[in-house]
Amino acid sequence: MFALRASYSSLLTTTVRRPLLAASLSRDSHSNLPRKPNSTEPQTAATFLEPDEASAAPTPFEVDEPPTPSERGYPKADFNKIIANRFLPRYRLHCHSSRNNTIVTFTKPNGNTIAWASGGSCKFKKGARAGYEAGYQCAIRMFAAMDNLQKVEPFALELFFKGFGEGREAMKTALLSTEGTKIRPLVVQVTDRTPIKIGGTRSKKTRRV
Repeated sequence: MFALRASYSSLLTTTVRRPLLAASLSRDSHSNLPRKPNSTEPQTAATFLEPDEASAAPTPFEVDEPPTPSERGYPKADFNKIIANRFLPRYRLHCHSSRNNTIVTFTKPNGNTIAWASGGSCKFKKGARAGYEAGYQCAIRMFAAMDNLQKVEPFALELFFKGFGEGREAMKTALLSTEGTKIRPLVVQVTDRTPIKIGGTRSKKTRRV
C-alpha cells in the first residue's frame, strides 16, 4: 500500500515538472514502469518516449531577432530631408494677422527683411485687408519669393504666427495646399507669438461701428 502511494505521488510530481515523461508513464501500468536510463545514456525527453514519438518531440522555442538590413541598408525614411534641414541656416517667416490687416514678412536669420507682403499691397481695400483671401494671396507671394531663394541658397524655415485674424488660417491652409508643396519640407519649427494678456490694467473699451 505504501509503495502504491509512493508511485502515485511520484506520478503527480512528474506531471507538474515533466509533462512529456508523465504522458509516457500514464499509458503504462504502475507495476511495469520504464527503467531508469543508465548514466551513460543522455537523459532527454526523447529517452522516455517510444521510437515513433521521439521524432515528434517538440523543438526549443525560436528566439526572435531584430530585422537585419539588406545589401542596400535600411530603407530611407521620408523625413530624412527634414532632418538634414536642421543644419542649414534658419530663415524666418513672420505672419502678423490682426483685425485690420495681414502682414507677412520673410527675413534672414539676423532679422534683415528679404521680402514682405500685406493685404494692402495685394490690392485689397479697407476691411478686406484682414480677410481670408488677403492672407492667402500674401502667403502665395511669400512662397514664390522663398522658392526663388531656395534655388540659389538652401535654407531651413522657422514659421512665426502672431494674432488671431483670418490671415492666420489662410497662411496655414496655403502651406498645406498644393502651393506649399515646395515649402513644407523646409519648415523645422512653428512658433506662436500671440501675446495673451493676464491681469494688468483695464483694457480699452470695445469699438462700436
